[in-house]
Amino acid sequence: MEKDKIDVKHVVHVALVLLIISAVAAALLGMTNAVTKSRIAKQVEQTNIEARQKVLKDADKFTEVKDIKSIAKKAAKSNAGIVNEAYKGYKNGKLIGYTVKVSPKGYGGEVELLFGFNTSGKTTGITVISNSETAGLGARCTEPSFQKQFKGLSADTTYTVVKHGSKNSDNQIEALAGATITSRAVTLGLNTSDQVYKVLSQEAK
Repeated sequence: MEKDKIDVKHVVHVALVLLIISAVAAALLGMTNAVTKSRIAKQVEQTNIEARQKVLKDADKFTEVKDIKSIAKKAAKSNAGIVNEAYKGYKNGKLIGYTVKVSPKGYGGEVELLFGFNTSGKTTGITVISNSETAGLGARCTEPSFQKQFKGLSADTTYTVVKHGSKNSDNQIEALAGATITSRAVTLGLNTSDQVYKVLSQEAK
């Protein structure tokens, strides 16, 4: 009988030890996850800051556009869902342009893009923040030879994609060879950003 009592105490002791170990492990895991999430968030924010500076080089300050979702619905209608955010860019306190971030669907998933605009309604640049496109095909949307087509374009124009080497109009974007879907996604991102820019510029007047 005494032996049974000792066994019960031992079982309770072991259970308590395991419970404490589990609680400590869970707490440590939670702390690790919190630190990891914080680091990732900081990295993402730094990437976005660098992207904004890249497409609107002269800006020394950026402020986020509030209520971008309603602005996107007004501007882009059926494509409003791909609009993520927009910022106003300033130099010495003067508004010099905007950045618009969009995530159109490419071949391998969302292609996260950032477009810059000056106050004259021309694109100042494009950068691909992230993508899951096929290496050697759609992933080439990050190459300068493709991206240079998206600089100096008018926000008043709707752009279309044509086969590589067949461009004969200023409103056409030459597709990446073997990556028409990606090229169309980037061009959709451009056209949608154009619409958002136009609403933002009208509201600034």
